[in-house]
Amino acid sequence: MEVPSMFSAGQNISLTTNGRTLTFSIERPFTPFTKSVVLLAHSTELGPDPVVIKIYDPRFLDERVSVVESQPSRPWSLAAEQAAAALPSGAFDEDKLWEDEPDEAEGRAERAALWEEHFRRLSAECYASERSAYEHLRVYQGSTIPRLLLAGVLLPPDERAIQPSAVVLEYIPDAVSLRDVPGDALDVNMCLALIRAVDGFSAHGVFHGDINHNNILFTPQERPFRAVVIDFGCAGIKADDEDEETWQFNVQFAADSKRIRRLLEDKGVRVQDHAAAAA
Repeated sequence: MEVPSMFSAGQNISLTTNGRTLTFSIERPFTPFTKSVVLLAHSTELGPDPVVIKIYDPRFLDERVSVVESQPSRPWSLAAEQAAAALPSGAFDEDKLWEDEPDEAEGRAERAALWEEHFRRLSAECYASERSAYEHLRVYQGSTIPRLLLAGVLLPPDERAIQPSAVVLEYIPDAVSLRDVPGDALDVNMCLALIRAVDGFSAHGVFHGDINHNNILFTPQERPFRAVVIDFGCAGIKADDEDEETWQFNVQFAADSKRIRRLLEDKGVRVQDHAAAAA
């Protein structure tokens, strides 16, 4: 997907939060867009340092593009978004998405509206997971995870039926992902601290759900001393009425702790050996 002109370098976007409007100048987008539009930007109202903006706009979801020949792609249209916004309460039936494609124009328009509502709900879930994860994990903000600076909604620069939600996060400068960092640059104590943090997420009612090479950053690149977990859009949050046994089952199924250990071991960091020696 090409970067839309509204999100290209040099463009301005506006977010509203707590009754005020902030304007951001885009420095560059982070591509490809998947579950959110991710931008590096700065705002004079927030100070001189750049920030990361994540906009949960269903218009740019990667799931719109089908990778299965039997299913068509679902490009965004304003008409479908408006029709989705006008759906009566309780009218959304996810099972209808998978029925045979209608032949008549009216049926195709109704199906497009249902798909648009599906994408809107998916984006809303990702936003809710990300924001809630950061709020639950305040103790790790500024160290093992970025700081959540604010949450708000995008003021779309063109006609829309919705205002997409967004979060503004601390930017981690001079960072390299776990995929690209040399194994000999990884300090064992830093990696142990990373593992302990990931292990500790569940005690705060969160599992990440998507621990991978691209969601672990190290900074600075040459001699990293800080490891940072990013991208909580797939996170699981413990419900208020969820019993501990069910929660622990979900945590084990997500396997954050196993994944982070395996990824580090693939880089040659034998954290278990060092942990045993320290004990």
